[in-house]
Amino acid sequence: MIDATRCIDRVKYFRGANARTQFSRGSIAFMIAIAVALSGCQNELFQDAETPYTAPLRRLHEVGTFNPIKEASQTPETLQHVEKDLAADKLPKQEVNSMRKLSLAECRSAALERNLDLKVQLYAPALARSQVSQEEAKFEAAITANWEKQSNNLVGTDPTTGLLTTDNFTTGLAFPLATGGTFSTDALSNQTDAAVSAATGTQNWQSGLAFSISQPLLRGAGIETNTASIRVAKLNSQIADARTKLESIRLLANVDRSYWNVYAAARELDIRQQQYELALAQLQLARRRVNAGDAAQIEIVRAESGLGSRIENIIVSDNRLRLRQRDLKRLINDPELNMDSPTYVVTTTAPRPLGFKFDPEKLAQQAVENRMEMLELELQLAIDATNVDLARNAALPLFTVDYQYNVQGTSDDFSKSWSLGQDDGSTFSANARIPLGNEFAKNKIQQAVLNRLQRMATRDLRRQTIRQELFNAMDNLQNAWRRILAARLETALAGRTYEAEKRQFDLGIRTSTDVLDAASRLGDAQSREVTALAGWQITLVDLAFATGTQLGQAQINWTSELIVPSAQDATKGWGGWGINNGDIVGNQPDNTSGSALKNTDVAPFEMPELGPVVEPISGIKSPLPNVMPPADPAMMPPSGAKSAPMQVEPTSQPTPQPTPQATPQ
Repeated sequence: MIDATRCIDRVKYFRGANARTQFSRGSIAFMIAIAVALSGCQNELFQDAETPYTAPLRRLHEVGTFNPIKEASQTPETLQHVEKDLAADKLPKQEVNSMRKLSLAECRSAALERNLDLKVQLYAPALARSQVSQEEAKFEAAITANWEKQSNNLVGTDPTTGLLTTDNFTTGLAFPLATGGTFSTDALSNQTDAAVSAATGTQNWQSGLAFSISQPLLRGAGIETNTASIRVAKLNSQIADARTKLESIRLLANVDRSYWNVYAAARELDIRQQQYELALAQLQLARRRVNAGDAAQIEIVRAESGLGSRIENIIVSDNRLRLRQRDLKRLINDPELNMDSPTYVVTTTAPRPLGFKFDPEKLAQQAVENRMEMLELELQLAIDATNVDLARNAALPLFTVDYQYNVQGTSDDFSKSWSLGQDDGSTFSANARIPLGNEFAKNKIQQAVLNRLQRMATRDLRRQTIRQELFNAMDNLQNAWRRILAARLETALAGRTYEAEKRQFDLGIRTSTDVLDAASRLGDAQSREVTALAGWQITLVDLAFATGTQLGQAQINWTSELIVPSAQDATKGWGGWGINNGDIVGNQPDNTSGSALKNTDVAPFEMPELGPVVEPISGIKSPLPNVMPPADPAMMPPSGAKSAPMQVEPTSQPTPQPTPQATPQ
């Protein structure tokens, strides 16, 4: 009877085992079929999600065409149609554009507020500060939790082996240490299968506390080693600030240069228009003389030929002014002065040249101290020194010690299992890893040392380059001052020559070509004077830039003048846990043009008080300036050499004195 019952139980057991085996095989086959189906249609499933993030193939592969006739907003003009209305004494039709007066201080303030290049650079300090916060956050404590369920359905499992069902739950806190180790405290709970507990005579609940610490002893140990990344991040943040300051100085210098280029281009256009008016007056004078019978018809042809060349000069000068104004508009980025705006910028700040004398060595020392390039190199050298220390630490053997102490309790009831002290224990372990040869670490040390040595050589080269830039700027400033003196004298002399040629034309001694040539030389002299005045201002800007400063009456702190972008709004509330808030991140305004400029905003950007205002002289009926450009000591002969007397060649024909009856026209 007993044997029959055992046989029946065994048959039932094997039937259940076969059923479980068949179920397991069916489950495996079903999972394989699902995997094959998903792998085959995965692209179709995610195609709609990928489409918005890809560009059309037509846009990537096809090159478009530009048809100027189709793109023209008006019917194109032909030369045959336009030449009918051409005349030497008629300028081409010009549009009447609006004007806006701007001082140099207003342009500098607007550029510092709205320039897009600077706005792009402002993200570098924000990114660097975010990196510092990331490195500091590596020592934050973390909550840990783990749940593990182990099941074993093998045929013939003996309940006494304890391998049927086990539940493990662990939660605690982990504290990263600045010494390189980790300290953690955990609460543990373990529940075994009731059948196992009944078969083994043990209690199925085990709970307790665990305290553990892990600490490296050589490699990766020490506060200096584990906080090195924070120091490097802070140094990189200062490098980003230095680069932003340098970009601000460069922007102000570029605005100054662009402003004076606009000034020079506008004055150049005025000169070319004056040349046209002089040529037009010469044409009218030639016509009167021809009509009076005092000159031949060829004089009108000569005057008209000279007038035509002046028209081309006006067109070229006007286009140059447009291009330089567009450069200035791009820098200041004023919403009312877009680059396609026809509004002309009228410069209201006049040149104030002075003859300066500086101590070259003193300015060179200030330049080396003030230039942000040198400060950036010093900060980078500090980073290199930290990298050398990290490379040496990484070459040490790895020794780690771990210690864990457990306080546990057991019971058949979960709440009673927390009666601790019934089953305490501790674990101590030591681990070591020593590489054979250690060639990788040795080469890392050599690489770090060589990088630092290279940077030190670069620092010496950069110091030499800065000194050269400063000395060049000083020579250019002195040369620009001499050019102003020479150009003003040349303009006055050219004006006298033009007036003399004009009087001789009235007497019939000179032709219209001679008068127009004298007028051209006068215009060229005026152009050189304007170029010299603007060049002096630009070289003064270059000198200030070479010293690492900017021209202004007050110091400018870019951190108070500019808004550094921030993305803190993206991490508010649930955004800090990776959930999208649905908002555009950062406090950067959508309209990068900013608001209209106010006069109260430009006080710190006013130019320092230099000399009196200097305007270019017209050269016509102007007195000779009572100045002569000083001789360059480098061009003077040695003290013992004797200079040869200058030979003056006699003129080919004497200049007749004007008669009292002749009246200049």
